[in-house]
Amino acid sequence: MCYMEIEDYDRCLNMFNLALNDIEETKFMPRLIIKYNIALSHENSDELETAEEEYNVLLKDTPCDSNSYLFQIENYQTSHGKNLEAAISDLLLKLTAACHRQLGWIEYRRTYKDEEKRDEHLKKAQDQLTHANVIDSRDGQNYYYLGRVYGEQDVTNGQVASVSTHEGTSRGRKFGIVPNFYSGIKVNLIRHIRNAHEAFVNYRHSIDKREQNADTWCSIGALYQKQNQPMDALQAFICAIELNPKLTSAWTDLGELYEKNEQFQDALDCFKNAMKHDPVCPEPLKARIQFLEKELSMPIPTRPANQAPPFEKNIPCLKEAYEQPIPLELRNRQDAAYMKQFLNFQEREYLYDHAFWNLWVEFRTMEEDQPEEVYWDTPEPRPMEDLEIQVLELLRANEPALVKAEREVLECLETSEAVFKRNICEYFISDATREMPRVTEIMIQNLRDHGHLLESPRCYPYDFLPRVAFQNLPESFSLLSELYVSLDISAQEIMQMVSKRAILNNTYQPIFDDYAKLPVPPKEPKKVIATEEDVKTALERNERHPLLLKTPVLTIDNRKEAGSLELQRYLDNCTVACIRGLTGCLRLDLSLFSTKAVMETDGNQEIEVRTQYHIPPETNCDHASQPTWKCISEPTYTTVAKYAQYQSESFKHTLRNEAEKIKKHGGAGGRGPSPKRMKMSKQSHAPTPPKELKSIKFGTNIDLSDDTKWGKQINELSKLPAFCRLIAGSNMLSHLGHQILGMNTVQLFMKVPGCRTLAHQDGNHMATVNINIGPGDCEWFAVPYDYWGKMERLCEKNGIDYLKGSFWPILDNLLEEGIPVHRFTQKAGDMVYVNGGSIHWVQATGWCNNISWNVAPMNNNQLTMSIFSYEYNKLRLFKSQVPMQLLCWQLAKNVKFTNQLIYNNCKGVLIRSLAFCKMVHDFCVGHKKVIKTHARSPGEQSHFCMTCEVEVFSILFIKDISGKFHVFCVYCAKSQGLDDFIALQQFPFNDLVSIYEGMKFIPAVINNNNKQNFTA
Repeated sequence: MCYMEIEDYDRCLNMFNLALNDIEETKFMPRLIIKYNIALSHENSDELETAEEEYNVLLKDTPCDSNSYLFQIENYQTSHGKNLEAAISDLLLKLTAACHRQLGWIEYRRTYKDEEKRDEHLKKAQDQLTHANVIDSRDGQNYYYLGRVYGEQDVTNGQVASVSTHEGTSRGRKFGIVPNFYSGIKVNLIRHIRNAHEAFVNYRHSIDKREQNADTWCSIGALYQKQNQPMDALQAFICAIELNPKLTSAWTDLGELYEKNEQFQDALDCFKNAMKHDPVCPEPLKARIQFLEKELSMPIPTRPANQAPPFEKNIPCLKEAYEQPIPLELRNRQDAAYMKQFLNFQEREYLYDHAFWNLWVEFRTMEEDQPEEVYWDTPEPRPMEDLEIQVLELLRANEPALVKAEREVLECLETSEAVFKRNICEYFISDATREMPRVTEIMIQNLRDHGHLLESPRCYPYDFLPRVAFQNLPESFSLLSELYVSLDISAQEIMQMVSKRAILNNTYQPIFDDYAKLPVPPKEPKKVIATEEDVKTALERNERHPLLLKTPVLTIDNRKEAGSLELQRYLDNCTVACIRGLTGCLRLDLSLFSTKAVMETDGNQEIEVRTQYHIPPETNCDHASQPTWKCISEPTYTTVAKYAQYQSESFKHTLRNEAEKIKKHGGAGGRGPSPKRMKMSKQSHAPTPPKELKSIKFGTNIDLSDDTKWGKQINELSKLPAFCRLIAGSNMLSHLGHQILGMNTVQLFMKVPGCRTLAHQDGNHMATVNINIGPGDCEWFAVPYDYWGKMERLCEKNGIDYLKGSFWPILDNLLEEGIPVHRFTQKAGDMVYVNGGSIHWVQATGWCNNISWNVAPMNNNQLTMSIFSYEYNKLRLFKSQVPMQLLCWQLAKNVKFTNQLIYNNCKGVLIRSLAFCKMVHDFCVGHKKVIKTHARSPGEQSHFCMTCEVEVFSILFIKDISGKFHVFCVYCAKSQGLDDFIALQQFPFNDLVSIYEGMKFIPAVINNNNKQNFTA
């Protein structure tokens, strides 16, 4: 419900589906209501066909149909052998009415997309909404929708009536057909009046039911405006704006009302307010604003002394409008509604229609309504023993040096102390933490002498700690969970240890922590790059801002330099670098990626196009030119050929404009910026966004993965050195075994000036390679990895989802927050190497194409960042692009490890993964679920859970849904019940054990040769 409120419908649907498929019922929300909310989420995300299907299925599931509600209820009670409670019966009635209401609203929305069948859709909408009213006449939203439908019919028929009237005055008398013609006018006028009356009646009913609704008041205002009642329309629009100051439709309609009454300054103010709040159709509004500003800026011609003003002000100005009362004919009804609600509240009959409120009331009354003779079972906490107090004090004294097992003992003792002192509620303390750890006098002496309970603190026996009953599966599975075993443990030992979890639970010793700590974004470095005093001094001296970091620009002169290990090591240690001359010395034919070559290869390939505004790169703005981080980038689709035509026409149009400027300035052209002024401009604040925003289109994510079509282009890139090559032994992504579009495949970007690649970290914090094909340049911004936690907090402050949102940071905001930024220009032929996890965003300053892909250098830093990102994405319900479990198994299979750190990291993942696979296997066996072997085919894509979108490795749970097979993880399958699932194992344990045992660490041999090996 929270995700629905903030309009994050992907996560909203994810949560609702989890709740719906769970085998356990919830008191918070019945399953039928969950299904309704799923349909509503699809509708709100503009998936009308899916929503309509869900509503119809839901109507079949409910035991009532609108035609004979009581009969259907009786029939349901008879067939199920039980009576429905009044509350459930009322809930089903409301649900059925709501489904018909939303089906009617869907038909109404289709009138805007299908003009040819407009009347048909309106008729269907009216039927569904009327149907809903018959079932439940208490729903104010339904009355509002009905009012909208009648209002639209009024528009259509009103237009017909007006045309007929106009023709009647000019043609009726001449041809002697006045009686019949005026009969037609009469019918249309009657229909016009009737529809307007019906619309108004429904709006009034809506106000009676739910008066605090801005949409209803806005629609009433629009209806008054059509009826030529400007004063009443003004009052209604003001009511709507007071209820919701961000309602763009109310501001727009009010602006049109002022414009119609020739009060143009008020109209302009209203249109500007509409632009501030993200209107649906901003372009017409912007055109209107520009026109009014232009006209109002012109001098007003003087009026002759003897001439009267052309018009008088018909309605109050915008400032005075807020003092106007609501329309007279609605005032009495409104007062009555308020009084009724007040009386209901006084009698405590006023109920909040909110699930969270109802849940709170249930918990509150659970305690208040407890009978006097019933007492809660609250045993008195036992006092702490002297031995416990002694151990607690010693552990606290040595706390910084404690190992995990000792910290758990300390936690147990501190919990006992808190319970005894009544500092926490004992209901929330598990039995395990109440049990005294098995501490001996010898251990206490060791604690005094050595600071540890045992001489060898890494060899604690597990019966030393309180007994814990382990479930068949851990509460969650994380690649970041702490290991309790040595990295030298064999695969057979892992299998034997895990087997005890299901069979002999009391002797099971855990391999990893069942309760992994949540991944937390990194805090910014303690070492400050520049203090406030440094920044102030630099600005006073007109020097470069200390937080604008210098970007390494590396010039490569020959092939030896291009393939050197020193270059790769340097790149691994910097945030971002621009490599100049590399494509030239390797003689890469970049013309293969030009617009002409791409169009000739496959001009009909579909590409994604983003519609954006052309804004200076240092800043960003909304439709109203107000600064914001949220970036407008609307997706559509076209073909390569059509975008190539747009790119060409854009270039020609700019050439013509430049030619006109040169001609206007007498052949000298406009004055360019001098070096001194360019230096000064770097220190000034970011330029303000232009008032007239120009729309541009960006051709993005053009897939070049098909070898049959793009073979020449892919082969040309094989000339690159190993550190940036698409396929190389030192690139971890090359070992994955299947394609991930845009990561281990090439993507092309086609740009005109101003096109933006928005701020982001690449998938699972992998490194990025980007080559500018030219002919124009690109401007880059990048922030070091250590600051992405602070960037995420700034995004939240600006109302943006860091992982899913579209945002463009304003440079001044970053500098004010102390975030260092790299800023540099990428010229044609330059390669940009973005190190793993760096946040970056790019804007084209000319017409150019770019190609890009990801690489994963074989170092521990990259693997650590990627695993962290993998787990953080799970926490944020965001699908990872790289399956890290599969990747680590593939590395163990293919790579000879010469780096101890990356070996340890990868080995730890394998231990956790193998142990968890064995747990899942034993879980299935315990539930008598047969696991079938289904070998993984070459190039097969990795599998992710349909519900929670986490990687599903080796053991898949398959379910047939509407004729299609979908993959689920063990947790989602468990919550739904295993009966409907087929369990498949892609990697037999013998294969996994073989890979695990074959993974060896080989110390690196010192080699003076710069040639790279297929090692890590």
